[in-house]
Amino acid sequence: MRSRSIGLLALVALTSVAAAPLVRANMWMGTIAGKDGSAITGSGQMNPGTDAATSVVDVTLKGDAAGSVRPWHIHIGSCTKPGGVFGGGRSYTPITIDASGNGASKATLAVALPDTGSYYVNIHDSAANMAKTVACGDLSFHKM
Repeated sequence: MRSRSIGLLALVALTSVAAAPLVRANMWMGTIAGKDGSAITGSGQMNPGTDAATSVVDVTLKGDAAGSVRPWHIHIGSCTKPGGVFGGGRSYTPITIDASGNGASKATLAVALPDTGSYYVNIHDSAANMAKTVACGDLSFHKM
């Protein structure tokens, strides 16, 4: 009798978890495109972090030169109206491009996910040539 009760409780608990509503979070998303003839493409996404005071950014790139190392940042503004780095420049790990021309990086920013403003992903040529942007993508806000 006792094992039957435990099994019934486990089934009720499992059903309750499975029936729980899916929690969706607000996010920023965008498509990255090469500049000045660059064939780089990709995507960027900025989501809430593990607590209300952080944001997590994921960037993926395709079609780049194997072995390239691309510094990148989220900036305030847009690709056509650039602004400063969002969340502190030291938070961003450069993207290393693999032999297939693909790369990805993730950054955790010590700032809450904004729900207003304008933001974009900026992919730089190299650490030695930060002034040159090789790809860029505006992010748009998605309220869930």
